[in-house]
Amino acid sequence: MSPLEALALLFLLGTGVLVVTLRNAIHAALALILNFLILAGLYVALDARFLGFIQIIVYAGAIVVLFLFVIMLLFAAQGEVGFDPLVRSKPLAALLALGVAGVLLSGLWGLRLAFTQDLKGGLPQALGPLLYGDWLFVLLATGFLLMAATVVAVALVEPGKASRTQEAEKREEVVR
Repeated sequence: MSPLEALALLFLLGTGVLVVTLRNAIHAALALILNFLILAGLYVALDARFLGFIQIIVYAGAIVVLFLFVIMLLFAAQGEVGFDPLVRSKPLAALLALGVAGVLLSGLWGLRLAFTQDLKGGLPQALGPLLYGDWLFVLLATGFLLMAATVVAVALVEPGKASRTQEAEKREEVVR
């Protein structure tokens, strides 16, 4: 591993940790953008220019803008995250994360990636048949999960938003 790759790895890990530990949602989204940009730089350094530019356009551009829109829509950026009601479940979550990591590592243990065709530096002509061939279901499932996560996030916050407007209306009636 070259020193630049090690530095990129440290920056990727650092920004990843910032994404999950920052208490302000806007700052976490900005750390996510930085993480995506560093990853795009790695793709370009590995001579996968198309993937690098797609990383910037799709993830750092569109997906994080969508996250920021949802954050702003839900007023989550007005303050920092407060009391965590699920404090007791953190050890269980850590145990489950270790279990998932173990399963993934055991799956990678005997994995030998052998592509039957040259990917030609990640050019669209080489990646298109791979994405829309055997991996079409995975691509569609990922899109569905992103959409479902956005809908659930909006649905979870809407009752709180409605109760705040009702409380404001009651205060206005009292003032009158």
